[in-house]
Amino acid sequence: MEKQKLILIAEDDPSVNRLITFKLGKEGFKVRSTSDGKEALKAALEEDIDAAIIDVMMPFLDGIQVLKRIRAEKPQLPVIILTVKSRGEDIHKALELGADQYMTKPFQTAELVKSLKSLLGEL
Repeated sequence: MEKQKLILIAEDDPSVNRLITFKLGKEGFKVRSTSDGKEALKAALEEDIDAAIIDVMMPFLDGIQVLKRIRAEKPQLPVIILTVKSRGEDIHKALELGADQYMTKPFQTAELVKSLKSLLGEL
């Protein structure tokens, strides 16, 4: 039996965090939920995370800073940026820094799950 994939959610909006956590749980994923960049970075680097979904605007460290550190220390970890920031330069910067996917809010949970499964080779 294959081990359950552990997904890091870094989202400071409690309702969005709960929604993603619930949906991923229903899809068979284990979730490590965080609400600030500092906690997200610690979890990403110290725990056996299979992929990360990271908001950009979070307390302590923003999602771009978290992404930079993840890429420096765990370059193969799949990362989806999920944010309200939809300007071209924000998208370009995140992708240039190594985000595997960039999704803007509002988002469809089905689309997020499909993107995650694709990154994990499960489609």
